[in-house]
Amino acid sequence: MNAAPNQFALARSLDRCAKWWWGASLIFKAIGFATGALILFPVSQEPLPFFVAAFTIVAEITIYRSDALRGMAQGVRRKLDLQDSFGWAIPSSEFSDLLARCPRSVKARAQRDKATEPYFASVEPAGPTRGLHNVSESAWWTKHLAESMSHICTTSLVLGVIGALVVLIIALQTLHEHTAQVNAARIVTGFLMLLLSAGLIKLALGYSSLAKKAGASEGSAYRLLHTQQPEQLDAFRVMYEYHVDRAAGLIIPTWIWKWRKNELNQIWAVLRATPGG
Repeated sequence: MNAAPNQFALARSLDRCAKWWWGASLIFKAIGFATGALILFPVSQEPLPFFVAAFTIVAEITIYRSDALRGMAQGVRRKLDLQDSFGWAIPSSEFSDLLARCPRSVKARAQRDKATEPYFASVEPAGPTRGLHNVSESAWWTKHLAESMSHICTTSLVLGVIGALVVLIIALQTLHEHTAQVNAARIVTGFLMLLLSAGLIKLALGYSSLAKKAGASEGSAYRLLHTQQPEQLDAFRVMYEYHVDRAAGLIIPTWIWKWRKNELNQIWAVLRATPGG
């Protein structure tokens, strides 16, 4: 019998799988809207509603799968944070039930995950101080990664709209045939619909909201850390509120974490080395 996967490895594997299904749902939504936009073009119209319906249904199925896996991942993360912060070990009965419910692909990926680096940087013993350190670190990372995603989504939306309008203006000025102008307008309209179908406005606002809530949790943790003797109940409350906001927030893609990992690690190391930081 194979040994049970590492708990942190299982959480990472669940996160990756949830993100994969979430990305698939966005792709299917965009394809569905792009297919619907073909109504603006001189193509056969009869099969379009069926294709749009099919892509929409698949997108809903994939987002449902993503939400289910993400809920499992968030549950494991919460328990691991409590274990690392306060020393509250995850009961073997709960972990065995979790393993039984996990997809085989998730467990197989977790078995192959050999990463051993600590999840949190705090060197404090288990207790309220370590818990607050962990919350402040996790919230700080979430804040900056969510801010980056918000900026990327906003920039992509603005550049896409501006580019589409510029192309439309140039086309209307350079093309003299009415049919060519109509086709150019249709292409630009279809592109704008594709931008909206990707949900860039919702993503930009959602990531901005997540960054603000994470920043508030970070501030609460810091304020408690500056008290003489933080209480365990207060530290638990801050951690609980952060995890509630994080669970309700958007998924942060792995690629943005990889892109900013080294930079943020260096900044955090300096932050921790700074007295009173």
